[in-house]
Amino acid sequence: MLPRLASAPLPTLLLAALLAAAGGVAQGSFPRLNLILPRGVPRGGDRELTFRGERLGDAEEILFHSEDGLVTKSLQPVDAAAFKAVVHVPENCPLGEQLVHVRTRSGISEYRSFWVGALGSVDETEPNGAIEQAQVVPLGSTVHGSVENEDIDHFAVDLEHGQRLAVEVEGLRLGSQRFDPFIAVLDARRFQLAAADDSTPTLQDGILSLVAPAAGRYVVQIREASYGGDNQSRYRLHIGGFPRPTAVYPAGGKAGEKLRVTFLGDAAGPITREIDVPAGPVGGIHRLFAADDGGICPSPLPVRISALGNTLEQEPNDEIRTATPGDVTRAFNGIIGQPGDVDHFRFAARKGQVFEVKCHARGLRSGLDSVLNVLRADGTGVGGNDDAKGPDSVYLFEVPEDGEYILRVTDHLDRGRADFTYRVEFQPPQPALSLSIPRVDRFSQTRQTVFVPRGNRYAVLVNATREHFDGDLVLDGSQLPAGMTMTAPVIKAGQGQVPVVFEAAADAPLSGRVIPFEARQVSAQDPQGAAGVRGRFENHADFVTGDPNNAVHYSGDVTKLAFAVVEALPFHVEIVPPQAPLVRNGSLPLKVVVRRAQGFAQPVTVELPFRPPGVGAVPSITIPPDQSEGVYQINADGKAATGTWHVSAIAMADMGGRAWVASPLTPLEVAEPFTTATLARASCVQGQPAQIACTLTQLRPFAGAARARLHGLPPETTAPELPFTKETKDLVFEVATTANSPAGNHKSVFVELVTTVNGALVRMSGGGTELQIAPPAPAAAPQAAPPQPVPAAATSPAAKPLSRLEQLRRQATGAK
Repeated sequence: MLPRLASAPLPTLLLAALLAAAGGVAQGSFPRLNLILPRGVPRGGDRELTFRGERLGDAEEILFHSEDGLVTKSLQPVDAAAFKAVVHVPENCPLGEQLVHVRTRSGISEYRSFWVGALGSVDETEPNGAIEQAQVVPLGSTVHGSVENEDIDHFAVDLEHGQRLAVEVEGLRLGSQRFDPFIAVLDARRFQLAAADDSTPTLQDGILSLVAPAAGRYVVQIREASYGGDNQSRYRLHIGGFPRPTAVYPAGGKAGEKLRVTFLGDAAGPITREIDVPAGPVGGIHRLFAADDGGICPSPLPVRISALGNTLEQEPNDEIRTATPGDVTRAFNGIIGQPGDVDHFRFAARKGQVFEVKCHARGLRSGLDSVLNVLRADGTGVGGNDDAKGPDSVYLFEVPEDGEYILRVTDHLDRGRADFTYRVEFQPPQPALSLSIPRVDRFSQTRQTVFVPRGNRYAVLVNATREHFDGDLVLDGSQLPAGMTMTAPVIKAGQGQVPVVFEAAADAPLSGRVIPFEARQVSAQDPQGAAGVRGRFENHADFVTGDPNNAVHYSGDVTKLAFAVVEALPFHVEIVPPQAPLVRNGSLPLKVVVRRAQGFAQPVTVELPFRPPGVGAVPSITIPPDQSEGVYQINADGKAATGTWHVSAIAMADMGGRAWVASPLTPLEVAEPFTTATLARASCVQGQPAQIACTLTQLRPFAGAARARLHGLPPETTAPELPFTKETKDLVFEVATTANSPAGNHKSVFVELVTTVNGALVRMSGGGTELQIAPPAPAAAPQAAPPQPVPAAATSPAAKPLSRLEQLRRQATGAK
């Protein structure tokens, strides 16, 4: 029995009642969200946003991935493809990116972003393409604009001597266009004082800061890095006196403890603060914003929440003999501060200890491209790594003997800079678990949400990725929307994927929810998974792609899954449970039934997304508008995983957009065949019969008679099917040929074994063989008769023993 979890009881309904209620079915589905304008808003008040896409006319709700207190105050349709929303953004809302879905009456959109800032908004005003046309803006503003082809926008601010000017742009990070911005600051004499194209903390968006060398007017310039652009190349340009550091050191601390950090890279100098490291999650990221009397930085720097305290490097430590002493129970922190810099740390370890040694640098937005090496105390190498998991180094260190060791950290290209911070942690390999839904389209979020029609079902595949552990997993459906239930098989140890079916009651309220969809490890000793490894759903949506080879330039990452109950649809799909198993090297027709509401006459495309290992099928079948049944042919190879699996069909119809339903989970048995067969090679002359011997091996008993059929025979060649039982060991196929049977060596011949189980046919492909058909020998020329020898006394010749093939042939024909 499969586990079924519900957030509310699901009443039992008759199919007739469901179809009768289909008068209010959805007439559009699969809403799409393409863009939210403006691309950002200041926090602290009600803000109007316009949502644009496709099939958004029946939008009912905005689903926020964050828990930052954003509230939708109103929704007002514009047309079928857009609506306006008033969203309250609290004064204490964290700055940065907000990811949202739109829930309509018929589905859930992909998630897109808008940004929250601390500064007042100013719209760009043209013309501002020349320095003398620079638009004057208040210091402490966020400018919303766009860059056309070969366009340069200019903005002017007035500064006092010694006053800090910081500039940050959100362009690529807006996630709607491959826009690579370039920013610069010019003085009154048009000399460039600072410029930035790409900045490690902000990817391809630039950041810069400077201290005004004199009182006067300064111009901030923005353009596309290669002077391109178009009306979709939008930006948010923050101009103010806020601190804009490029790194924080150390870049991590022990969970739940206080940590003294220094912000590096700001033009006004280092900024030291004491912060509280959150208590969890351990291994997570704390978003740390630099702030002072000049304001708050628009975007954060990441600080790792760790189980380890800190050891800070002590210069000089460029050589082994001056290595900073430390301990593997604390993280090693340092800065590769100049070109050619090398940092060394000394630590002790015991034979048999195993550590995953990881350098956290690029993952914490440092510019360092780390290289790690572990050395013995005498400098001889043990091992190391450059790039293992992305650009950060990871090395599995198995301690060979007790003693002291050296950790060496450097940059791959021997670069160095005052903000090339890093953090190295030694930890035993930690078990980890994550869930995902496989993509059906590489660059889209299609079917990465769960929206279930009332009185119907929807299904997804769930992938489970385990690291450093194995074991059974169960999915948690306790937070689903009201009226929705989940049926999910246990994800067995060694198994990485299962189909999961969600069902909504016919009277379930139309609603949605974004939840941390989770799985937990269970065992016989811990059936509830109280102490087991836990993991949750993760999704990485490709917001911006481009050269080379559609590389992902910016993605939106979430750790929650969106669910919704949507309007009813006028069709259901079911798989008729097969009465017989699918055997290895065999095939099985799955009967699929579409139950249509009156008047629904659309073709329905059916897919079988989950197939047990070693089981194959066509991508989809289509059931025509005037039919309600179809056959999904599946087959198993010789190594297919045996056992009882559960499969579900998903079906799609065009309802003014793609609309999906799913069947219940249906058991499918994959089994060893009842019988296997081996065919012997055979030959004959055109027009003459051939005999193909078939040796049977009985693997499992079966009732009644089965049949063996030859397939792949050449044209003008036939052979009757032969019956056999569980006791039969040998068969002989009498192959008839004609004068027109093609001569040659025919290698496509194989035997099919058909067994009846529970009134259903079990088909299995047996062994193959070769059939050699030769042309007749040419007629010989007449020759003179040789002289007749004198007859000798007659003797009876010894009887020649019959071959095994001839014995079987006589047995088959009843000859004596």
